[in-house]
Amino acid sequence: LGPTLRKVYEETLDEFKDSMEYSADFAFARYNLANLYVSLGQPDEAVRSFRAAIKIDDLFYPAKVNLAMLYNRQGKNDEAEKLLREVVHQEPDMYEVQYSLGLLLAERKKYQDASLYLSTAARGMPNRARVSYNLGMLMGFLRKDVEAEAALQKALAISPDNAEYLTALAQFYLKRGKYREAEPFAKRLSEAHPTHPAGREMLEFIHSRAPNEKK
Repeated sequence: LGPTLRKVYEETLDEFKDSMEYSADFAFARYNLANLYVSLGQPDEAVRSFRAAIKIDDLFYPAKVNLAMLYNRQGKNDEAEKLLREVVHQEPDMYEVQYSLGLLLAERKKYQDASLYLSTAARGMPNRARVSYNLGMLMGFLRKDVEAEAALQKALAISPDNAEYLTALAQFYLKRGKYREAEPFAKRLSEAHPTHPAGREMLEFIHSRAPNEKK
């Protein structure tokens, strides 16, 4: 920013901080300040403000969720997990939080636990393709093939031309030696994304193996 705009920006920022400090007895004010500090790259101040908001109102879940996300970025996943579990316990219908907790648990290699939360999130957000995709990938890793196939199919039904979902389904079948089931997805990937080498490579692999597949 030039000097004039910079001055306006700093004055506006100070006014906002002052207005939030004036309302500092309310959780939302501490929460707004915390989000501001996150945006300004001041994580220590953000943590202090999030904690202050939670201390004022322990049921104010937005502060817990955003603090958990901040902790996750800082690698403090014990703290992040604790906060997300508290929110899920308080607000079981917050499926976005169920999803975040499932992803965090998967990141922490707590796969069985993660599958429970991702399954709940997928049921609660049936139109979110990414949720079903992540559930399918985790179920495939856990060798729960029926659940994995259904979740990946659902993700693709929501977003039919998504390269990632097409690749995932083709690879799901290929890894299980089901070449003929993999072929239509590899073909769709190749046709919808001609510059994506995976579709062509999978088709070549399938055509080299399919004749030998047991009928």
